[in-house]
Amino acid sequence: MLDWLETTGDFLMGTALSTLSVVGLGPDTPSRYEMDTFLAGLERGCEISSDLGVFWEQLVADGTIIVPADAGRYFSDAQIAVREDHRELRVPVAGTWMEHEVAAISVIAGIDNGYSSIGVVFVPDQEELDAAMGPLAAQSEAIMQADPDNLVGASAVYGTFGGEPQYICDFSN
Repeated sequence: MLDWLETTGDFLMGTALSTLSVVGLGPDTPSRYEMDTFLAGLERGCEISSDLGVFWEQLVADGTIIVPADAGRYFSDAQIAVREDHRELRVPVAGTWMEHEVAAISVIAGIDNGYSSIGVVFVPDQEELDAAMGPLAAQSEAIMQADPDNLVGASAVYGTFGGEPQYICDFSN
């Protein structure tokens, strides 16, 4: 007999939560973007997810950042440095990948040559980061070296480069 009251109550509660979220009083927005889906495949032979592929292609083409709709607020404007034979493109991000804090996505794009790499730059001094990423890069490297279609010698590496811990997939030829 009072079924309508329960339905109405659910509607009003949903409306109240939606309103509170709009004014900033609702459930907290995560401080970091969980990037496991966005970066899926990098740990398995440097496979590129469709979202990462679009991001990379557009970034190299014109510096535009295209990310999934729920990710935009976590990415900052691209920083682009033009060197003699390549461009270094870096996009700061407040993210996590495999439970480790990410500081940026880095891309090297050759100018009239075959330089091509993408990397995940981590926030330094994270506990267990080296222990987690070192074996993943080695596993990815082994997968790539065993692939008979890897004609350009693509590779994966994890280490500290320029003072920053990075997981890099290098597709240079």
